[in-house]
Amino acid sequence: MNDLPKVKGDLFENYELANLTRFKTGGVAEVYFSPRDTDDLSNFLKKSPKDMPIHIIGFGSNILIRDGVLNGIVIRLQNDNFSRIEKLDDGSFKCGAFASCVAISKFAAENDVAGMEFLFGIPGTIGGAILTNAGCFGREVKDIIVSVEAVDKLTGKSKTFMLDECGFSYRKCNISDEWVFTSVVIKGKPGKKEEILKTMDEIKTKKDSSQPTYTKTSGSTFKNPNSENPAWKLIKDSGCQGMKLGGAIVSPKHANFIVNENNATSADIEDLAEKVRLVVYEKFGIMLEYEIKIIGSRKLENP
Repeated sequence: MNDLPKVKGDLFENYELANLTRFKTGGVAEVYFSPRDTDDLSNFLKKSPKDMPIHIIGFGSNILIRDGVLNGIVIRLQNDNFSRIEKLDDGSFKCGAFASCVAISKFAAENDVAGMEFLFGIPGTIGGAILTNAGCFGREVKDIIVSVEAVDKLTGKSKTFMLDECGFSYRKCNISDEWVFTSVVIKGKPGKKEEILKTMDEIKTKKDSSQPTYTKTSGSTFKNPNSENPAWKLIKDSGCQGMKLGGAIVSPKHANFIVNENNATSADIEDLAEKVRLVVYEKFGIMLEYEIKIIGSRKLENP
């Protein structure tokens, strides 16, 4: 800690991370930093030790943090300065990277802006949604992005990425992970509040009926290999739905969701996911690719 710069925000050692994730699992951060604003973040990144890895987390809705100590610095932009949503003069919205997708969709409805209803079905922050080009029900984040503001992890300098510089594709953004997203400008189209809210309600109904929404899960575990072979179908047809390992289970409601059912560890969840990948590969010759991001190092049982 003595090697770290002075900050305006919160800075802690050995910070418990489990409660910051949807899985409710994971170890402790060697260093945890929540900046007060972009200047605080930039100053910290510019002056912090360059040999310490930096991990960015939002709502923890699409990650699995491994058990044990997570080496390096965990940064979470949870300050209100990073959650602000405002309407600009041209009708677009400027949103802090920690603004929730759900909050943005509600803000859009209140302002009679359509095209952002799908965000109501994404449980994370807009920053995380950009990183993975998150989407549901036929829409993706790339469909509403105007620009992304980010800070370089090494130098602390800011840069604005326009849509054509983001390199969006299925569940992917090509902006280097050397950048920390701080805000985004998004734009929808004129709509009517009543119709927008109706669409959002339909999205919620569909999601609640088909996914284990109110459980300890981080959403879809694997990417869909292609439209003909969605991950959930490959898993189900491989006989893995309902499979358990430790306290983790492949959701009986949706086969592409792994749930922390009974005090699972991160190792339980990862080992179950790897078992599913192996079974699917043996049956169909397709190796599923993770949609969730796994961070940290595996603990060796026999070091």
